[in-house]
Amino acid sequence: MKMKHVLMVLGSYDQSAHEGIAQYAGQHGWHLNVGTLKDFKLPEHWQGDGIITSLNASLPLEEFILQAEVPVVDLSVWREDIQLPRVVADNTAIGLLGAEHFLQMGHQHCAWFALASNPVSRARYKAYRDRLARAGIDCIRLDVKRPQDAVYVTERLRALPKPCAIYTKSDYDSAWILNLCMDAGLRVPEDIAILGADNNLLICENQSVPLSSVRHDLKKIGYEGAALLDHLMRGERPEQLLRLIPPRGIEVRQSTDSLAVTDLLIRDAIEYLKGNYRQSMSVADVANDLQVSRRNLELRFRNSMHCSVHEFLVRVRIEAAKKLLKFSDKPVVEIAALTGFCHAPHFSNTFKKYIGVSPLKYRNMF
Repeated sequence: MKMKHVLMVLGSYDQSAHEGIAQYAGQHGWHLNVGTLKDFKLPEHWQGDGIITSLNASLPLEEFILQAEVPVVDLSVWREDIQLPRVVADNTAIGLLGAEHFLQMGHQHCAWFALASNPVSRARYKAYRDRLARAGIDCIRLDVKRPQDAVYVTERLRALPKPCAIYTKSDYDSAWILNLCMDAGLRVPEDIAILGADNNLLICENQSVPLSSVRHDLKKIGYEGAALLDHLMRGERPEQLLRLIPPRGIEVRQSTDSLAVTDLLIRDAIEYLKGNYRQSMSVADVANDLQVSRRNLELRFRNSMHCSVHEFLVRVRIEAAKKLLKFSDKPVVEIAALTGFCHAPHFSNTFKKYIGVSPLKYRNMF
């Protein structure tokens, strides 16, 4: 079989995406041309079988791509005006995940920030804002005017109701906000909680306050993009020319690791639920332990946490199950028992309802 020659020309370079592409190329015997990485100059008189790219505003590739007359797969949504097969991040899911995280931490005040407006930031913001709105929370925009003006943004940060949770488009934006907070004497996470996206370890783990971040699955985007290109180079036409890759949860670090709950009863309830989730329990059991009526507990819990006591307990159990699926080889039946579910089918159905995939499929993602 003739070796396939594939050109990788990424307007937005990411090492994880490159790793995914390279892994697929190695498994299928491709010659992967990465010559553009050195000086970002397009090769002259290039002849090959396919191109994998990420179009953006920084590297003008449109003419080259359109004239190549070979299959092309794009790993970005920046150039929505150009019709190409795409494998991209599910930015709606990324936006939703940030809102869910802040709601679970009991935040009543939430904001959004992005240094630049683009299709990615707009999609994440919209999903984040809409989910907060369904919980009765207005999203405060910090980036409508002069987002790169440090003095202006610092004034906005000081004026925010405290505590306030800020979701940013990326870890770069989170690091910038963190520096402004430090310079302004604002405590993170006590005054300002900060969450970013991409989980860039070099950024997130090397700040004065380590940054929480959504685990954007860039390696899988690269791998699945290469797989789609392979189908196209074989003359196949997949049913879906747009594939969305969901995020892999949140890496919680110090920047959001603080409950924003002022109601001491609810703090006690959360502590009880997190400490006893492995056991079978009802809301009445929790209320009895806290010596409060069930109705009072439910009303105050929903007011603080934007969900019922039972919903919060299920989320705690699901998070515990996700860790066991990712970091252990325990069978699903045992994980169900260890996380408080009455039996494996109930666990599997509940897990799929909340996460979107079965427990076994979730385990195979890692």
